[in-house]
Amino acid sequence: MEDEVFIRLDVSEALRAAGFEVIEARSADDAVSFVEASEPVDVVFTDIQLPGLLDGLALVNKMRVTLPALIVVITSGDLTKRVEANRIGTFVPKPYQTEDVVGLIADIAKTAQR
Repeated sequence: MEDEVFIRLDVSEALRAAGFEVIEARSADDAVSFVEASEPVDVVFTDIQLPGLLDGLALVNKMRVTLPALIVVITSGDLTKRVEANRIGTFVPKPYQTEDVVGLIADIAKTAQR
């Protein structure tokens, strides 16, 4: 989940091109709804600052209740959140290159499948 629409579209398109099935959520609330509807989710890519009631960190913590093995990649331009984000996932500072994020997600997913 990326809060900036054009960045979210770009990352989603690149992930699809890399063979991932992507569910886009416009807010943390939408993402929670997907999980509560039992949509299969293996990887979450989220910004920390999101529209809705939860920020990206709270979203991940909530999702991990039902999906403890969830792979998480967290981004933010707020580097003060880096340590907290790294406790629950892999942190990618903004600005980032889309292909770098896609490669990171692919590597983490491949490692998790082993």
